[in-house]
Amino acid sequence: MNLKALHGTFIRNFIIQLRAYPKDFFIGNMLTGVYTSLAAVFMYHLLFKGNMSSSFKGYAGTGDYISYVIVGTAVYLYVVRTCLNVSRSLITELREGTLESIMVAPFNRIQYFVGNMLQQTITTTIEIIITIIIGMFFGLRFSHFNGISFIVAAVISLFSFFSISMLLACVMLYFRDTYISQNTLFTLIFLLCGVTFPLQYLPSVLQIISKLIPVTDAITLIRGSALSGLGLSAQMPRILYVLFISIVYCFLGFKLMKRIEYIALEKIQA
Repeated sequence: MNLKALHGTFIRNFIIQLRAYPKDFFIGNMLTGVYTSLAAVFMYHLLFKGNMSSSFKGYAGTGDYISYVIVGTAVYLYVVRTCLNVSRSLITELREGTLESIMVAPFNRIQYFVGNMLQQTITTTIEIIITIIIGMFFGLRFSHFNGISFIVAAVISLFSFFSISMLLACVMLYFRDTYISQNTLFTLIFLLCGVTFPLQYLPSVLQIISKLIPVTDAITLIRGSALSGLGLSAQMPRILYVLFISIVYCFLGFKLMKRIEYIALEKIQA
């Protein structure tokens, strides 16, 4: 099987990461998770006085607010890093003047984007592992961790993040903008997908919208396996739902991508 496009993209991105984005960038991303962990600790002890309502425990499946927020934030950081860097890869090529060269070359879109995704996953995993270790000093606990369920949930979640990045890439390339589109999406995900609180606290209309974003159920899957110890059988309906909606996102993303590429090239020639 010829995976030259995937391998080349993967290696190129690692070289760029090491040369253009040094350790300061790595530390800055890691500190985002640390600051959120500190915020959760302060809110739990100073605002909530160490007590959570019965409704939170019922909705969240756990009364451990600190672990709930830290795990949610860790998944959110995965969303931001993978979706951001994968989705803006083509517009980066456009800005650097290499998009036309890629279009002329034997360009395998799937391998190109998967290569970007793998590189970002590895880099982000290192950051998250350090964040999780630091979070344990602030009260993060995995008392009911289910390893097999967690691995499956993690793989499905990464696929869902990849599928969102495909649609976001189309939006970015069409409007030639990364700042507004990415920050709008990430703000909506943070508010609607249950990163720091159960989505049941949202109005019913917003709950429906949040269910259409695969990140919502992906975070629930990760929390279920990492904090509540839920097995594959208990999480299978949610796994199948996330898989289904992610496939729909991917299909739409790749379908739109070809048309958006032609439009982008036409704008270059105009």
